[in-house]
Parts: sequence; C-alpha cells; structure tokens
Amino acid sequence: MALIGCVALLTGCPSADKQAAHGTIVYAPHSAEGFRIVGTEGESTILRILSPWAGASGEGAIREVFIARGGEKAPEGFKGSVVESNPERIICLSSSHIAFMDALGVDDRVVGVSGADYITNPHIRQGIANGSIREIGYDNAINYELIAALRPDVVLIYGTTGENTTLTGKLTELGIPYLYMGEQTERTPLGKSEWMMAVGELFDLREEAVDLFGQIGERYESMRLAMLGVERKPKVMFNSPYKDVWFVPADESYIVRLVEDAGGEYICKGSSSRTSRPISGESAYVWLSQADVWLNPNEARTMGQLVAANPKFAQVGVVRRGQVYNCTAISTPAGGSDFWESGAVWADVVLADLIAILHPEKAGGHRLHYFEQLANNR
Repeated sequence: MALIGCVALLTGCPSADKQAAHGTIVYAPHSAEGFRIVGTEGESTILRILSPWAGASGEGAIREVFIARGGEKAPEGFKGSVVESNPERIICLSSSHIAFMDALGVDDRVVGVSGADYITNPHIRQGIANGSIREIGYDNAINYELIAALRPDVVLIYGTTGENTTLTGKLTELGIPYLYMGEQTERTPLGKSEWMMAVGELFDLREEAVDLFGQIGERYESMRLAMLGVERKPKVMFNSPYKDVWFVPADESYIVRLVEDAGGEYICKGSSSRTSRPISGESAYVWLSQADVWLNPNEARTMGQLVAANPKFAQVGVVRRGQVYNCTAISTPAGGSDFWESGAVWADVVLADLIAILHPEKAGGHRLHYFEQLANNR
C-alpha cells in the first residue's frame, strides 16, 4: 500500500539558539486524520496533533510537540511541549500507548503506567511485578509526586470527552513534557494503527514505523478487497447492557468499519453521531433477535455468564446458535483486554479475526487471536 505524503529529507542549517518551523509536512498520514509531522530548518520536527481528544476541532484544539534534535531549540514563541528525541523514560496513561511502543521495540523505556491491572503486555506486567515500572494512578487519583520522582522525559496522555486541563496543568507546573495520543479519535482501523508514526517520530524510528505500518496496511487492504464480493453479509449486534443501559457504536466508528470490511452488516445503523449512543431495551432485543452474530457482550466469556446476566438472552436465536464472540481471548484477571491494547496497532489481525467469525470459509486457516467464542456451559 502506497503511503501518501512519504517521508521527505529535512534540509537547512541548524541553529543552537532557535529553530523556525517552516511548515513543510514531512509526513502526511495515509489513513489517520489526527496528526501531521512538520519540519523545521534543522533536524528537529514538530508533531502537530489535530485531534487530541474526542470532539476536538479548530485551531484552538491543536496541540504541538517540538521533538528536539542536535541541541536545537524550539521556535520563538512556541507554546507546546518540548521533548528531546529518543527519550529514555516514558510514562503511558493508556495501554494502547504501550502497544505502539512495543511494536517498535521501545517498550523497555516505560517507567510508569496508569491502570496496571488492565495491561496485558508481558514485559510491562513483569516490570510492574518487580517494581521497575510503577502504577501512577488514574483519573482524579493520579500520584503527581510519584510522576515527578520517576523523572519521565515525556508522558503520553489522552483525552476522552475533552481536554484534560487538570492533568496538563499539573504536568506543566512540574516541568514535565507531555504528548497527546489521539488514536482513539480515529474513525478507521488503519487510522488508529497509523499513530505508530507519532511514536516512531518521537523515538527516531520514522523509517521503521513507515515500514511496519505499510506491512499492516497491505495485509489489511488485501483482506478488505477480497471481501468486497461476498453476497451474504451477516448482521452484527454489539455489546450488552451496562448498568441497565445498552450502548452501541456510532455508525462512523472504527469498529463498524471493521465489521463492514470483514463482509458484515452493522444492524444498529441510523445515527450520524461519532460517539456511542444508548438504545432502549426494546430496540436492542428487536435488533438482537435479527442478528447473525453478537460481538462483545461486556465481560461474559461463557453462555452461562451471559444468560445469568439476563435470562431472556437464552431465547435469542444468535445465542441458541452459539454465534456469540467476545474480545477476551487475551485478558487480565481484572478484565483488561489486549483487543483494546495491541488491537489498536494490529488492525490487520483484528480484521482477520472478524473475517474468520463472519465468513469462516474465507478465513484461510486463521485462528482467532483477540476474539473467542463463548463457551456453551449452560
């Protein structure tokens, strides 16, 4: 797959005092919408985050990180974070950040994490167990004293419903650079995967990231194109009630795109929103009764658990046929799933899983990696 906006060589004479951003795009993503990599007059680059959090829009939402090389300084008046390239000590607030680092072979730089119980990466779990990697807390319980003590070169952060001003304000006060990772805002699987380029740029691994993303994209596109001609498109239902509310994905979400690219049909379409929406129990059961496949029914891993949560599920055709799958094949005791971790990177593997579920005759021997069929233990 050709990458649009391929890497360009940076030219010019570096200055130890000041570097001007000349605005040349040295990497324009092929699939991602949320970032660009901009050149300077020297070796340094600026990572421009266009979608740092869900719903971000306009110039006021753009966040920038100056990735310094060769002792260069940020442009005069630069208001973003300044990070020395190839940092040694990283704190990750999301498990997906760890997955991007792992894919590029730099997960050994992680010294702190948020939500340790939900991380599946074996190296990180070992580090947490032996104390070389610390849990720094999450949400309103972040331990800023510990963050300062860990002396991170940069903190990888994210935003959900908006800018996390409490976190960024405290990090700024402590003099700790941060980088918004916005892969969760992307609408396509390859858009999420392409955020490895942001991590690659940070660690001076741009060429390696280009090569890896190219391989993932080629495999993904090959499978997607092979599924275009399928006549039968199984109807897919998502999720199950959480605290008595049933949420389903937005029509334009990346998970719906995955289902469509795998030759399936999302049964709950009808909203132009880009965020998950609640549906009534009545509507949910109507759609569920028409579904051919049911994906991600919360934490259930067996039919017994599913029916125990709601006995009415036992009468639904998709349950009687056993066509219920959850992304729990690789998970932690606390309920963390590798689907939400490394699945952000390996879009091709996720697509292969869904093809095996929806069209097993076209799976080519692929064995499920992230998903598992609910065991029938009723």
